[in-house]
Amino acid sequence: MGIFLLVFWGGSACFSVWRALRLWRDPDYYQQVLGQGVFRFRDDISRGLVRGWAPFSAGGVALTAAMTMFVIGGVGQRPHEGSAAALVVAAALLVVFLAGVVLQLSVAWFNRPRWCVPAYLRDESGAWALRHPRRAR
Repeated sequence: MGIFLLVFWGGSACFSVWRALRLWRDPDYYQQVLGQGVFRFRDDISRGLVRGWAPFSAGGVALTAAMTMFVIGGVGQRPHEGSAAALVVAAALLVVFLAGVVLQLSVAWFNRPRWCVPAYLRDESGAWALRHPRRAR
């Protein structure tokens, strides 16, 4: 079962990286993804989540690697049979995953940090600025 989950998460991570690279380079693809309604939130939030796809994708890759380390480390197996180093690496990768999620939400709400946003979208306002124009400045 663990191998099936790793293959599923690995495929999902590969697709997410492919989409992030395409979103980073192609403004038309960005509009296409928005038109598909990938996220079912208000328009400003959906635009922001798609803008922040790159850090989320990096987090997804880290999550896949963490799951692999958990399998190598023997989580769910007999006690004391597995690599403690693999579990430490897995824990660090989970932190990277959480950082990716936080960065995606930061891009969605504030369009910051700029290095996480494709160059052609860096001038857009985040959802916070759109909802609270006086407080955003």
